[in-house]
Amino acid sequence: MSAQRRVFVIGADGLRPDQIDADTMPNLAKLIAQGVRFTDHHSVYPTHTRVVASSFSTGRTPGQHGIVANTMIVPFATEDHIIDTGDYRHLDAIASVDAGGTQLAESLSDTLVRSGARVAVAGNGSSGSNVLWTFKDRGRIVNTSSTYAIADLYDLRDKLGPVPEKTVPNLAQIRYATSAVTDIFLRDPDARVITLWLAEPDSSLHYFGIGSPEVNEALKGVDECLGRVLDAMDREGIRDQFDIMFLSDHGHSTVKAHRTLREYLGIAKQELGDGMPSLVTASDYIYAIPGDDDPTADQLAPLVEWLYAQAWVDIVLGGVEGSEQLDGVIPLRDIWNGHINHRRPLLGVSPRWTHEANGFGVPGSVASLTTQSALRSSHGSLSPYDLHCTFIASGPSFREGVSSSVPTGVIDILPTILALLDLPTPDGIDGRVVSEAFADSDGDPDVVDYELGNDGRTVRMHRVGATTYIHGASSGGEYPVAD
Repeated sequence: MSAQRRVFVIGADGLRPDQIDADTMPNLAKLIAQGVRFTDHHSVYPTHTRVVASSFSTGRTPGQHGIVANTMIVPFATEDHIIDTGDYRHLDAIASVDAGGTQLAESLSDTLVRSGARVAVAGNGSSGSNVLWTFKDRGRIVNTSSTYAIADLYDLRDKLGPVPEKTVPNLAQIRYATSAVTDIFLRDPDARVITLWLAEPDSSLHYFGIGSPEVNEALKGVDECLGRVLDAMDREGIRDQFDIMFLSDHGHSTVKAHRTLREYLGIAKQELGDGMPSLVTASDYIYAIPGDDDPTADQLAPLVEWLYAQAWVDIVLGGVEGSEQLDGVIPLRDIWNGHINHRRPLLGVSPRWTHEANGFGVPGSVASLTTQSALRSSHGSLSPYDLHCTFIASGPSFREGVSSSVPTGVIDILPTILALLDLPTPDGIDGRVVSEAFADSDGDPDVVDYELGNDGRTVRMHRVGATTYIHGASSGGEYPVAD
């Protein structure tokens, strides 16, 4: 590992690429001009923050790392079997019932620790979203909502003063998290990878909607935080040590409906009667009752047929064995780069999306499955507006002033970071090194576009080498925004 090379990752949770504006985010615009902007960058399904955090840190889809939703069912891990991945204690509970641990794959921090280095994380998101970046090595985390029951982390927060109260937009807390980077982590040479994860504009997007004045204020705040870190690097004379990645984890869509999958499942039970097995839901997933045997694909067939008769349903995904035999069902394995694991649901349901614009003139709406009637925008589906996210890379290792249309994804972040640090890549990862963006690039790789499904129920995919990316569901023939 190079003695000087370091990587700084700054995340703007939920930032859609089309929200980036030079007048609102001048520091980011300058970073783009100095580096590479990836114009066809993809999340994973489901487009949930903690799912993507594990994909960032492992280079794998949920089919390998096992964090398959923000809220998921893990039998007997908790009293009610429900895991809220935003709570680090729930994440820890998974390991009590699963010999594979919480994350089923090696992470970035595992590799760095073996090399005598570490990942340092600062953020104002949930305790779960931050710890998933460095799950087994928690010695350098500043999180505004938790100290993870570690005395040393109280000491880190004491250096920064009291944690501000949460507001929306949450500008005071994102500034507080940024201070952990500028005042502590930049001066720690063992922090070879520093992640600053800001829960904006996601929080403001949920409350106020895409294009709202409040979201614009949040974007200005994120840009201010980026500028503060870059200025601190310059003051310390260490800017040339860093390659910088500016990321988001998913996009957003305007919410057009407010009913949960649990409620819809209750309606299906009334209409199908004995034709449907007993099931339970979490997020947009359907599971077997914990402790019961999984129903067969044939037993689920009436429910699948019922789902596809509903106007709000776009794509039904199958995790249960034999699901590929059910009409219209696309196996989860096929969108998880060929992988599946024991935490998969029986079925996943992605709601219908459209290009319809909201009151601020921003396109992209979805029949979101949620209980929150106040929710203005959300994410999680196979809509291209949810799946496309932000990736900008700048620094000594990258080309300058380049726009790259080669498909990339959140699963590429880990292998690219390891390549920058000259560290070995774990076997079996799903992502790839985005070497086409490096200063010594040999050119762009070949890209293959293809579709899964048929009869209008299709998901568009890209393949680069052995890595696949989900571009978006067709939703009855409408095709995704980024081509």
